[in-house]
Amino acid sequence: MRNKIAIPLVLGLTLLVANSASAKITEYESYVTIKSSTKEDYTIKFYATTLNDDPQAKLSTQSTLYKGDEHVDDAEGSVRASSTYTDVHGHKIRYKVETDHFETVGRKQTDAEYSEDTVAYNPTDWKFVKLSDEEAQEEAKAHNNLLAQRATEIAADTGVDLDGYAPINKGEVFDIDPDLYQEIRALTKTQVGDKKPQIHLHESGKSLYILRQYADGTNTAVEFVLENGKWEKQ
Repeated sequence: MRNKIAIPLVLGLTLLVANSASAKITEYESYVTIKSSTKEDYTIKFYATTLNDDPQAKLSTQSTLYKGDEHVDDAEGSVRASSTYTDVHGHKIRYKVETDHFETVGRKQTDAEYSEDTVAYNPTDWKFVKLSDEEAQEEAKAHNNLLAQRATEIAADTGVDLDGYAPINKGEVFDIDPDLYQEIRALTKTQVGDKKPQIHLHESGKSLYILRQYADGTNTAVEFVLENGKWEKQ
């Protein structure tokens, strides 16, 4: 059935150079695609996998499927996770899967990575069409614009000033500070209907905001500030 759907499929697969001092995630990817479809409905499948050749490492994934920027489904598992989501088709819809990959050895978390993929479904085009690089860039630009509009809305409602801030993902937070990553993971857990949480880091590298909009429309902004070498929640 995939030959009837326009699908931009970009794997978030990255090969990493292993650090000999500790275990590391060696491969990680996530993707979303159209599993099946009719002119009445269609099924989205999203999948993530994390790999490492260290037998002592426990590898896990936590994936969230977004319709636009709204949480519609999720899945998690050890080593791999997959799920499906069904929705009646209508106007052009963009789905995005985002996956946090994390690794622990014993009780210590030793690595974290992030991957994503996007698929656009357009019911007016029932032929398989591979998007050009320019079209894929337009899809990504549209999604980023949606997130930027949401961030502006949350900032206006909560009274925060995002001047000098730029969005980052949770994998980048782990590189900044593993302890901060743990706190942000807890603060960015979502449920169906919530909008995608956003992390905005200041250009100084000493302040960041967690922006949230919940399913009931409530907006929140939580700030962390780097003080004396430690990130403190304000």
